[in-house]
Amino acid sequence: MGSIKRQGIQNAVITYSGVMIGFVSLLFIQPNLLKPEELGLTRILIAAASLIATILPLGVSSVTTRYFPFFRNEEKKHHGYFGFMLLFPLLGTVICGILVYCFKNVIINQYIEQSFLFTRFFDLLLPFAFIIGLNMALNAYCASLFKTAVISFFEGIFCRVLFIFLIVIYYFRWIDLTMFINLFVTIYALQAVSMIIYIYSEDKPSLKIDTGFLKSIGLRNLIKYGLILTVTNFSSLSLKHLDAIMIGKYMNLDYVGIFTVAAYIALVIEIPLTSLERITHTKVAQAWANKDTESIKKIYNQSVKYLMLAGGLLLVGIIANVHELLGLLPEAYHKGAVVIVITCIGGFLNIATGVNTSILFASEKYVYGAYLLIFLMIAAIILNIILIPKYGIEGAAFATALSSVIYNALKYFIILKNFKMQPYDMSSVKILLVIAAAFFVSYLLPSMNNTAASIVFKTVVITSVYGSLTILLKIVPEFHQYISFSRKK
Repeated sequence: MGSIKRQGIQNAVITYSGVMIGFVSLLFIQPNLLKPEELGLTRILIAAASLIATILPLGVSSVTTRYFPFFRNEEKKHHGYFGFMLLFPLLGTVICGILVYCFKNVIINQYIEQSFLFTRFFDLLLPFAFIIGLNMALNAYCASLFKTAVISFFEGIFCRVLFIFLIVIYYFRWIDLTMFINLFVTIYALQAVSMIIYIYSEDKPSLKIDTGFLKSIGLRNLIKYGLILTVTNFSSLSLKHLDAIMIGKYMNLDYVGIFTVAAYIALVIEIPLTSLERITHTKVAQAWANKDTESIKKIYNQSVKYLMLAGGLLLVGIIANVHELLGLLPEAYHKGAVVIVITCIGGFLNIATGVNTSILFASEKYVYGAYLLIFLMIAAIILNIILIPKYGIEGAAFATALSSVIYNALKYFIILKNFKMQPYDMSSVKILLVIAAAFFVSYLLPSMNNTAASIVFKTVVITSVYGSLTILLKIVPEFHQYISFSRKK
C-alpha cells in the first residue's frame, strides 16, 4: 500500500485542487455568467457524448487495465500495445457513426420540444464522443504506466480552467453561442493532444503491433473481454449521466442546469473514491495476474476504512451547510436542496463499499459485473421514467441514488461469495458512530446571517468533533504515532 498511499496523496491534492476550481466555477462563475438553459446545454451534451464514448472505444480502456500487465516490456515498447489500443476507437467511431445517424430523427423528436438547443447541436455529438473516447483510452494507458497524477491534472485542472476562460469571453459576447459550444468541445480535444504528447515523452510507445505476441496472449479472449466490458461501461456510465439526459426529455434545459449544479456539490463526497480507484484498479489487476489475493484483501479493507472516514466527514459537512451553499447561487438554483441531500447520501453509500469495482472487474468473474450493470441500467431507466414526471429533479436524484445502492450491495455479495472477501470490521462501526455524533452536533449549530462566516463556523466545529472522536476511538491506529499525546499513552 506504500506506493498506493503516495500516489493517492498526489492524486488527492491535484483532484481537490480541481474540485476547488470546479466549485468556484459552479458556485460563482457558471450560474452568474451563464443562463440555466446554457449551463444545462453543456451538461446534456457532455452526458450524451460520454454515453456514446463508452461504446466507441469498444472496451479498450478495460482491456488495457486487465491485459496491459501481460504486454508490459519497456525494452520491446510493450509489444506495440499503444498502436493496437488506438485501433479500437477508430473502428468504434465508424460503428457509432452509423448507429447515431440511423436514429438521428428518432432522438431529435424526443428532445425538440423541451430541449431545442440540444437538438440544434446534435451533429457535434459524434466528434465529441470520439474525443472523449480517445481520452478514456489514453487515460487507461497512463494509469497502466502508473502515471495517474497527470490524468487528474488534465481532467481536474486543465479542462476546468480553460472552460472558465471560455465562459468569461462568452459572457462579454466576444463569441456567440455556436462558437462557445464548438470551443467547449475543442477543450477536450486539447486534452487528448496533451495526453499523447505526455505519453510519447514519458514512454515512447510504438505504433507497430507485435502480432505474434498478441496472438500468444489470446486475441479472441481479449476482444471478447473488451466487447463485454463495452456493455458494462455503457451501463455503468448510464447510472451517472442518465439523470441529466432523462431530465432533458421530460423538463426544459433550465432544470438540467439546476440538477447538475446540485449534484456536483454532492459529488465531492465521491472524489476520494475516484482518486483511489485510478491507482488501485491497475494495482488490483496486477495482483490478480500474480494471484496475490492477500494484497487484494488488504487493499479492499483499507479502502473501505479510509473512504468511509473521508466520505463521512464530507457528508456531514455538506448537508449541514446545504442552505448556506445554495445561498451563494442565484435563486433559481435553490430548488436543488433536496437533490443535494439525496445525492450526498447515495454518494456516501457508494464509497462506503470501497474499491469493489476494481476487484470484481479485474477478476475472472468480471462477467457477473457486466450482467449486474445491464440489469441496473434497465432498472435506472424505469425508475427515471416513473419518478421524473412525478417528482421532477428530486425523482431523478432518488432514482440515481437507489440504483447506486443496489449496485454496490450486489457487488459486495458477489465478491463475498466468490472470493471470500469482506472489508468490514469494528472500525466500520466506530466510523458510523462518529458520523452519527457529528450529525447530532451539526443539528445543534446555529446559522449566522453572514453566509461565509456560517460555513466556516459549522465546518470548523464539525471537523473538530469528527477528528477528535476519530483519534479517541483509535480508528486509524497507524497514524497515532504522529500524535504526541497518543504516543505518550
